[in-house]
Amino acid sequence: MVVIRTITILRNHSVVVDLNITKTLVEPEIEMIRANATLTDESVLYVSEIMGEDWREYSYHWQKNGVLIRRWDNAPHHRNLSNFPHHVHDKNDVLPSDDVNLTDILTFIETQLKKQQ
Repeated sequence: MVVIRTITILRNHSVVVDLNITKTLVEPEIEMIRANATLTDESVLYVSEIMGEDWREYSYHWQKNGVLIRRWDNAPHHRNLSNFPHHVHDKNDVLPSDDVNLTDILTFIETQLKKQQ
């Protein structure tokens, strides 16, 4: 379900102008998708979602011209942060983050892009 959901969200969101699916896996006990989406400001969102029955790994890496803007993930490092393992890399800082999903990220990016106009 994660593969179809992710593709549908990316294909239908107003800030996405191009979508490249780089890898998918659909098995009875695990689903995985890796994709990158070019956005209206020519930045790129790299999406990685892996889901099992009762677990999920994610990374949403947003960059422009090869430079990180922000990355949200739940890799199990930065144990000192309050919402471990959920965190966000904001340029040079690593900050606590909520457990986010693709819709949350695209809403955040859309808001940031509107502020730039």
